[in-house]
Amino acid sequence: MSFLLTNAVPIPPPTPVETFANFIRGLTEAVAAMSGGDWLSTVLIALIVGCIRDIEQCFAQFAARIAAGTDTPRHSSAPRRSSTAGRPRPPSKLPYKFGWLLPLVSDANGDRSQCHHLLRAPEMAAPLAAAPAATSRPLRPLCWMLRLSPPAILASPRAAPPQPSPPPPPPAARAASPPAPPPCACGPPLPAGAGPWRLHVHIVPLSEP
Repeated sequence: MSFLLTNAVPIPPPTPVETFANFIRGLTEAVAAMSGGDWLSTVLIALIVGCIRDIEQCFAQFAARIAAGTDTPRHSSAPRRSSTAGRPRPPSKLPYKFGWLLPLVSDANGDRSQCHHLLRAPEMAAPLAAAPAATSRPLRPLCWMLRLSPPAILASPRAAPPQPSPPPPPPAARAASPPAPPPCACGPPLPAGAGPWRLHVHIVPLSEP
């Protein structure tokens, strides 16, 4: 038996976007499988799938910008002004509890473990390190719904603790009270705190003889 050897073309490894898309596909299938019966309503499934697909699309856009070199992080520390500043945020129709997806979708526990390893895989290290602030926007909500702590590179920077206020200055030293005058030799000793004695002399004119 003979074998025909050909030059096999090596298959390139999947890109981070492809790897992430495969993971999202499996997660959405797990959510869609909860339809029917008394599991999840069609409306709730549509909301969850839409949320997950928004995360995938957002990550794909950021990864494309990073690969093209067009993603420029903002260096300004000034807060951005938003046209919706001051307006109340509309209430979300999805739960917001940490790990809210796991009680709703039982198969999501396997996706949780897969997401944990995916975010720490070598092929994901480059886009995460290139723009951690940009990639954290879609990935942090994903970690939240799966009850995962995001990698350290995606952790939101904590505000520096406020510096303690300096202690108040010590009260000014009170001026020392002047020393008591020495006792007068021509009279009784002065009482404590009394001022010096004054001698009043009345001059009476003399009458002529």
